[in-house]
Amino acid sequence: MNATRALLDELMGNDRDLHPSEKKKKDLRFYDPEICKYYICSFCPHDLFTNTKSDLGPCSQLHDDNCKKEWQNYDKKYRYNFEIDFIRYLEKLINDLDRRIKRGYERLDHQDDDPQISVSSENKEKIENINQRCSEIVKQIEELGDEGRIDEANALMKKLDELNQEKETLLKSDVKAISTTQERRMKVCETCGVFLVIGDTEKRTVSHIEGKQHQGYDLIRKTLDEYYKKEEEKRRKERERRASRESERRSSRSGGDRRSSGDRDGERDKDRRSSRDPEDRRDRRRRRSRSASRERESKRHKSRSSEHNY
Repeated sequence: MNATRALLDELMGNDRDLHPSEKKKKDLRFYDPEICKYYICSFCPHDLFTNTKSDLGPCSQLHDDNCKKEWQNYDKKYRYNFEIDFIRYLEKLINDLDRRIKRGYERLDHQDDDPQISVSSENKEKIENINQRCSEIVKQIEELGDEGRIDEANALMKKLDELNQEKETLLKSDVKAISTTQERRMKVCETCGVFLVIGDTEKRTVSHIEGKQHQGYDLIRKTLDEYYKKEEEKRRKERERRASRESERRSSRSGGDRRSSGDRDGERDKDRRSSRDPEDRRDRRRRRSRSASRERESKRHKSRSSEHNY
């Protein structure tokens, strides 16, 4: 019995028997797995296309405003990949939509700008009868011309003109019907991919623009544009900081080179002075040694002279 109760507690919680209003609500945090990360970043795409052809279905996670506020005020967002995942999901939706738009344009390309005239079945039968009668009249005119019966041939020519005029009237009626159909040509909305009638009424156009599908995809595109601009601004500032640091390093390196060059010149002067001082000392010692030698030689010479005199 206790094992069964423990298993139920683990699966359904200790407050499983309480009324929902009596249950203690859990203090949710933005990083909890049951929280919708798209919603706390900005919006949940599942809420945009409800009851439309692009309906994504209900979101399986919670949309908590307190968690959203907590995330918006959180100053260490770089620790989580919530915004990156949000942007990637929006990019996937737009990429799928752009492929549908491309297929829509391919379908519209098959619309003939100059379609052949298609004759209705009723008029087609009338035109065939007229063509047959015209052929018979042409043969009669040729026979009358060979026989020299000019007046009768001219009368048949007038009848032939009347039949051709009747034929043109039937063809024009079909062309008018086709042109009425051609006025309702289609185009693709580049924002949401919906097919629209070219030259449709203003009311229908406004209704489409204010619809969920158009508004939803428009919001996604604007969100991505803002994100790309923000990232480009970050990259621009980072390039400027790098250029500034590189300039400072170059200036400090050139200043250090000038200082080291001056230090080297001073060291060379010291070396020259230090190399000259021993030579001066040696020269002075040599001079003193020669002077002392001359004095000793002079004394010996005087001593010999005095001894010779005695």
